[in-house]
Amino acid sequence: MPTSSSIAAIDPGLPSDPIVRPKACSSLYSYETFVVNREISSLFVEPTFSTYSENDYDVSLKFDDIITMSHFWQYFHSVLCDKLYEIPTGVEKENGTKLLYENKFLFRPRVRQVRVEEGHCAIRNQFKGLFQDCYVPYDTKYEDKTSFGPKKGTPWVYTDGSKTQGVFYQGEIASYGPGGFYFDFPKNKINAKKTISDLEHDTWLNRGTRAVFVDFAIYNCNINVVCAVKLVFEFPASGGIVSSSSFRTVKLYRYAVADSLLTLIGMLAVVGFIIYFTIEEVFEIMYFRKNYIYAFWNYVDFSIVALGWWAIGVASMIVFKETSSSGSSPESAIAKTVANRMSVEFLVARHETLVTLTAYLFFFVCVKIIKYTDLNRSMTIVYLSVGRCFKIVAGYLVMMVFVVSAFATLGYFAFGAQVKGFSTMYDSVLSSLRILMRDFDYRTLQDADAWFTTFFFVFFTCVVIFILLTMLVAIVFHAYFDVDVEQSLEGRQPYVSDKVSAFVDHIIAKIGFNKWAVRRRSDRLKDELDRRITYQNVYKTLK
Repeated sequence: MPTSSSIAAIDPGLPSDPIVRPKACSSLYSYETFVVNREISSLFVEPTFSTYSENDYDVSLKFDDIITMSHFWQYFHSVLCDKLYEIPTGVEKENGTKLLYENKFLFRPRVRQVRVEEGHCAIRNQFKGLFQDCYVPYDTKYEDKTSFGPKKGTPWVYTDGSKTQGVFYQGEIASYGPGGFYFDFPKNKINAKKTISDLEHDTWLNRGTRAVFVDFAIYNCNINVVCAVKLVFEFPASGGIVSSSSFRTVKLYRYAVADSLLTLIGMLAVVGFIIYFTIEEVFEIMYFRKNYIYAFWNYVDFSIVALGWWAIGVASMIVFKETSSSGSSPESAIAKTVANRMSVEFLVARHETLVTLTAYLFFFVCVKIIKYTDLNRSMTIVYLSVGRCFKIVAGYLVMMVFVVSAFATLGYFAFGAQVKGFSTMYDSVLSSLRILMRDFDYRTLQDADAWFTTFFFVFFTCVVIFILLTMLVAIVFHAYFDVDVEQSLEGRQPYVSDKVSAFVDHIIAKIGFNKWAVRRRSDRLKDELDRRITYQNVYKTLK
């Protein structure tokens, strides 16, 4: 019956895939993609605008500082309109069609509002004199689809998702549907400001408003980049506004990667490796049957195969669903591909998925390379030590997860109402892990509860850092020491570095430096003898 060690020994590997794959996918992202994302985000999130407080003092705010409806409308007037309608010098007719001169709108920017019906919450009897009506937090079953205000035009009449071409969106507070009340920005800045002023005057936002979305997408034909922008203003039932933004920038695979012959060859090589690797894994599963699952490296191999075929499937969707730019300009090609607003979301999602799958696939391929790192004695000991203590460390990490979760729960209940880092259980777990990395805001926690913060950090540091992490290091060190002793007692095995050193000595001797080559061999032999452990050393250590 074959053992897990024999299973691990039969492995074709992907020796060339780590070399081919970066070249095949190097065009998916670039520095230009980062620049576009940074510039567009700074265009709408970073600018300040002026508003007035109750005492008529001029106050400068940014996108993230918006908390009232007056701030919302002032942002639309002062920032959004000004940035969407920057007029290129000498190109008056292109007003409202481009951003930063080089990025063209695929569609007109659209503003969409979702609302909830009134009366789905119960008011306690003792407070009925204070409140005449109430509005629940957003939920699709409570969504208001009735017309309001002037009751004419898309801003005042509900439109379903098939016409708004929206998508479901998970915000900071709730998950929102694709329908709602919407309007599109006109091409003229004056008309846009008038539309916004009319909506503000007619109270387009009221207590029933739960979220407002600003959606648009731009395309830069110079570098084949699409950026889908979503500015979100959520109106929680507790009052105020929670603003957030999403800038999803991708370099179009169909127009950038496939146009390079060298990259195309690299992609075909990757596909060939995946096919070959799949056949090998099928043979191993058929031969070893249930024993296949007992080897750790087989899980790595299976992950590479699964992710590889998934990435090939997504790349095939891109090839068949998107029009190629060969024989025509990239602008005309993307115009054929992007038929409506929803197709932009799907286009960006496909490219983001491909990049994510490529990243995971490359990660597992690099992990697999560790299996072939018997370059010298030190690397071999490290590799064997990890395998020796893997099960113990895995079990120990389970205990650490429970301990960290306990502290995260404690922080969530203690600071959740006052500190954003502990406002949700997920954020609390992340904040607890950040404490391990010494990345936390102690002053904010101290302002919330000074005494409990001191107790929390001292207790967390003693239990998690001084005890648990120290024990983890001890487990790894003990495994390393055991492997080191075993390797010293066993007969010396050849390493890759030995062959390289022998080849270098041969070259040195050929060019006339015989003494130097002999001295190099003598030094290596002396090092080996110094590291060799005798039975007397073992006896003294055990004693």
